[in-house]
Amino acid sequence: MRQRALRLALSVSLSLTALGCASFGGEPKTYTDQAERAFDEADSAFSAGDYLESIRRFNLIRTKYPYSQYARLSDLKIADAYFAQEKYATAVEQYRTFAKLYPEHPQVTYAKWRVALSFYEQMPKDWFALPPGYERDLARAKDAQREMRFFLRRNKDTQYGPDGERKLLLVRRRLADHEFYVASFYIKRGNPRAAALRLTGMLKDYSGLGLDAQALFLLARAYIELGDVDKASLALSDLIEYHPSDPLAAQARDYVSTHAISRPESAPPK
Repeated sequence: MRQRALRLALSVSLSLTALGCASFGGEPKTYTDQAERAFDEADSAFSAGDYLESIRRFNLIRTKYPYSQYARLSDLKIADAYFAQEKYATAVEQYRTFAKLYPEHPQVTYAKWRVALSFYEQMPKDWFALPPGYERDLARAKDAQREMRFFLRRNKDTQYGPDGERKLLLVRRRLADHEFYVASFYIKRGNPRAAALRLTGMLKDYSGLGLDAQALFLLARAYIELGDVDKASLALSDLIEYHPSDPLAAQARDYVSTHAISRPESAPPK
């Protein structure tokens, strides 16, 4: 009897020990617990900046626990890891795949926002002692404008909307700076016709960004060099009428007064 009691006590003790291990950091028992443990370990690698290791671990979760919620979250974290490494093209592909596969997922808006943000981050930056970003090819900026607009059309009222609108404004100003720079270049190179075309497009597509007065003044100069006094007069009149407090408006008034230029009567209002 005594030996039997000892065996029973030992059995109970081992059972409690096993229960304690499972409750306090022991090996997870269920499929979901194992997936969660693996995800936490992968996420720890991500937080430590070890993106390659985190991608390896997240991919293992997708393979080993494909039916868990952590497999879907791993898809998203892999995209985040590529984004953190500035591998934006790959990140865009991953985010778009996530949004396509899981359109009802709570994080799908985040994935779509990160697509737009990836294009924004690929725009030329301004570096010290190098030409400003707007002096270089801005195809990436046009891509960013397109993606930001696409995102805001459907997600303006989300938590990402305000930042998206701010970034879209910055992108459009960068594009306007580029157009003005190119037009100024044409003027300096003696090509006023190309400058006038560029400035007309700029005023049509990028008005209200703080460059309208400068664009109108330069446009008037281009038309004067082309010998088109009527169009030059119209540009100067628009500058005076719509931007009266701008310093360039005073120069426009002086020029109009000195040369007795008046706004063409047949010209339609702006």
